[in-house]
Amino acid sequence: MEQAGKKYLAVYRRDFSELEGLQKAEQVTYALQRAGHALCFHARRKTSAEDISCSLCGLDEAFASRVLCYIYENAVAPEQLPEVLRDLCGTAV
Repeated sequence: MEQAGKKYLAVYRRDFSELEGLQKAEQVTYALQRAGHALCFHARRKTSAEDISCSLCGLDEAFASRVLCYIYENAVAPEQLPEVLRDLCGTAV
């Protein structure tokens, strides 16, 4: 996710520990970036090459930053990012 020339408005990383029989150790990165007139949310597992991204138009940067913090604090799975953003932001997704 960290690429040269890309400026992120906010980045959060959540580390999950190994819990034998329940989960493997993992790191998930959440980021917010301006892309033209839209704000782009990113979520990615360290063990996956897939970066889940959703662009939203018409959102205030301060609100989008709070949404990203909410996503991080609630450990939203990258695969669930589009649905959670749709629930929180409605038709802006």
